[in-house]
Amino acid sequence: MNEVLKKEDSAYAGGFRKPEEAIRLISERMLTHRPRVELSLHPYFKQEHMALRPISQMAELNLDGVYPQAQTGDVAYIRTWPMADRDSEAVLTIAGNAKIWMNGEEIFAGEDLQKPLSDVKEEYEYTIVDVSMRKGKNDLLIRCTKNEHSWGLLLYIAYPRYPFRWTRDYLLSVRPTLPFDEMKGMEGFAHIGPLPADFDTRGLEETIERNEVGYRDVLQLSPGKTLRWMPRWDEKCLGSRVDFTEVFGSSGGCAYALSYVQSREGENYILQLTASGSSRVFAAGKIFEVPSGRKTELPIVGTGKEIEILIKLPCTGSDWWMDGAVRTEDGKEINSVPFVQAGNNGAARWILTGPYVTETGNPLLIPFAPEYEIQFRHPYPLGGYQKAFWRMPQRETYIRPYRDGIFFGQWFYAVQVGLHGLMHAAKATGNREHLTYYVDSIQTMADYFEYKDWDKEQFGDPTLIPRAWGLPDLDACGTIGVSLIETYEITGNQRLLPVIHAIGDAVMNHIPRFPDGTYFRVKTMWADDLYMSCPFLARLFRLTGDKTYEEQVHLQVEGFRKRLWIEKEQIFSHIYFPEEEQMSGIPWGRGNGWIAVTLTEILTLLPKENPHWCEELRLYQRFMQGILACQDSSGMWHQVLNRPDTYQETSCTAMFLLSIARGINHGWLDAERYLPCIRKAWTAILQYSVDAVGDVYGVCLGSGCAKDAEYYKQLPTKKNDDHGTGIVMMAAAEMMKITI
Repeated sequence: MNEVLKKEDSAYAGGFRKPEEAIRLISERMLTHRPRVELSLHPYFKQEHMALRPISQMAELNLDGVYPQAQTGDVAYIRTWPMADRDSEAVLTIAGNAKIWMNGEEIFAGEDLQKPLSDVKEEYEYTIVDVSMRKGKNDLLIRCTKNEHSWGLLLYIAYPRYPFRWTRDYLLSVRPTLPFDEMKGMEGFAHIGPLPADFDTRGLEETIERNEVGYRDVLQLSPGKTLRWMPRWDEKCLGSRVDFTEVFGSSGGCAYALSYVQSREGENYILQLTASGSSRVFAAGKIFEVPSGRKTELPIVGTGKEIEILIKLPCTGSDWWMDGAVRTEDGKEINSVPFVQAGNNGAARWILTGPYVTETGNPLLIPFAPEYEIQFRHPYPLGGYQKAFWRMPQRETYIRPYRDGIFFGQWFYAVQVGLHGLMHAAKATGNREHLTYYVDSIQTMADYFEYKDWDKEQFGDPTLIPRAWGLPDLDACGTIGVSLIETYEITGNQRLLPVIHAIGDAVMNHIPRFPDGTYFRVKTMWADDLYMSCPFLARLFRLTGDKTYEEQVHLQVEGFRKRLWIEKEQIFSHIYFPEEEQMSGIPWGRGNGWIAVTLTEILTLLPKENPHWCEELRLYQRFMQGILACQDSSGMWHQVLNRPDTYQETSCTAMFLLSIARGINHGWLDAERYLPCIRKAWTAILQYSVDAVGDVYGVCLGSGCAKDAEYYKQLPTKKNDDHGTGIVMMAAAEMMKITI
């Protein structure tokens, strides 16, 4: 953090002057740091007491629930491999009775926690430890001792600036995985214990601490008393035999098994199937009826493409199974589910979904959802309010989707600001590759919007787009809503509309408001939220023609103006405090930037015929006068606009450059007066903010709020932070339109 651009390394020193040159540098560098990350599917063991928890994404490792019969003084070990997407500094935030090693080095030896884990709520009750995460696998070992109050710990793995937020989608992506090659890539925490307090386990524990106890090893405590790492992975579930009863019980109805064949055109294959009851097979566009109880061979002719093999098997009581394999003519078994990797054992053989139950009729003859569409984006309806996704052929072993990386496909407002800039830049320069990256990133979030609710209900925390769950605030709504509408207008994809309208419903009906309808955060009101609401609402009006959204925008502008406008300086306070009915009076740079960009969006998107439009134009023009007066002689603006002793900040400078350039291009501002301002600002960005390889410096990290300007002064900057990269590209794209 707080990286400083050397003058000789700047884009300006490198000879770059044109906006399109800066766009090329920044966008290519951005996608080097933030490459497309494809989604993957992995088996998942349901761990009620050893899992991430909703939204906060804290790991709650409760050994009392795992070992309910343990005695005070007993010891257990927890191990996980946190997989990081990059080398980075990080912090562990810990509460509990634990000794912890990271990559073989002891980093923490905590004292006994004198309260149950469920009572730990305050930040000061945690210990924060600095660690270094390396790209790929890290080894985290935890030794926990039971006392009379609790057994286990609460744990965050976080970026240093945000120690109480599990790192997943912004700045650093870390996912805890089971620490054995046999279960590589599967999320979870392995545990072994309990080791009795009265048993001499020193040598035994040393082997654990030296990582000499593997997944297949058995620890002998005494005759008849052995320990192994849990959870267990039964490799039999990767075979041709599938025990539906183990997975679903004797629930009635039917279930489906799915596999694939990577076929060669014209080559002959044989599906060999034996099952507990009559079944149906859907393969290569044909339906086969298979009788109960005897081995049947079904011919399949290769098409040169991947062939789905879907087997439907009704429940026949407690004996509900199938044994199926697709073989080549020389007997080689070749079917698999190649995109579901089962550790170092390779691909899954079969995956399952069900049970599909009907009150009347033969379930074998009734078509259920998987027969219509094999998909992995949303759970299938089972009837009533129940749904089902895909599972492995093992008890309590599910399949979950993951995207291990930052930025691409991540539902977070700062990420969306970066993506929005990439989209504007791609349109301005005609870069189809970057526009496709943008569209695909937004589309994949919409694809899993429904799934994330089911995932949270089943497992406590969604693996994908967790910040979309519940749409609790404007940060979770506005910027992603803008991106979804922009993507819909580019692609015409109808599947985006339900997600857009879900966000619209949240913004209109579920966000806290003052009695006059203005949005606020109950204890505070932030300038940021004009941007987090109005650009989306204005686009909803453009999309639907519903004037309710138009009037809502005008209502918000007046409510924010009334509470945050600093008349004397013609700029905005960052925060308003409802209890005191008073603004902070601190004009944070980016807070003012959010409002500046929002006003230009409103003036661009909404009809001029509405009388409020002219009022907002006058407000924008007065505001730009105040902004002009705050510009530093260097061309930059400061972190706190009226405090030259605060640092020159890139994101607000780019926001004001963008907003003033739009005003000139649309004729809202006098070009003769404002052109020198933006030309000076553009040169300053090339000199102080962007280097010759496209890195962006001097962007304030995500901010909280305070009544003291010193708080904003000490906020760190971060190179290539998403709050700034996208805005700089948006500003550059607008500068390309300047023809005067």
